[in-house]
Amino acid sequence: MTFVAQEVREYMAQLGFRTFEEMVGHSERLEMRRAIDHWKAHSLDFSRILFQPQVPKTTLRTCQISQEHNVEASLDSTALIPLCKPALERGEKVKAELPIRNVNRVVGTTLGSEVTRRYGGRGLPEDTISLHFRGSAGQSFGAFIPTGVTLTLEGDANDYLGKACRAAKSSSTRRANPRSWPRRTS
Repeated sequence: MTFVAQEVREYMAQLGFRTFEEMVGHSERLEMRRAIDHWKAHSLDFSRILFQPQVPKTTLRTCQISQEHNVEASLDSTALIPLCKPALERGEKVKAELPIRNVNRVVGTTLGSEVTRRYGGRGLPEDTISLHFRGSAGQSFGAFIPTGVTLTLEGDANDYLGKACRAAKSSSTRRANPRSWPRRTS
């Protein structure tokens, strides 16, 4: 990462910036590459994306109010990590079935982080942690889970199901007895 950071600093210096904060909102420094000679590129117009509205200099363009993610109230923190303590502490197999709702976002990510923190990149042996969920998963179900964690979803999921899984397992199947099916309303 040191080389990436150094290269970023060099590019920023060429553009006349010292900090990321200074770069925010300076779309006038961007220009479309003229060398792109592809039929799809000829019709691209970024003017509306790069448009700079007239605003007073006192208007801030960066985040000024920090977000509250409530990680301590997440399904991982309240249920999964305590449930998987035998696997995390002693490498024992853990198998469980749990309900899930679409408000449960990034289920498995904090658990996966704990596995990686304790066992490194190698993770745990395959299927050490095997969790079966029923219901509707929220965004990023099973994102970034490491080796040794298997998450199965019986139901539906929002976007990014199993995002960036390496050797872990994340799968989804349709519910056997759904309470409601999408239906035509007209």
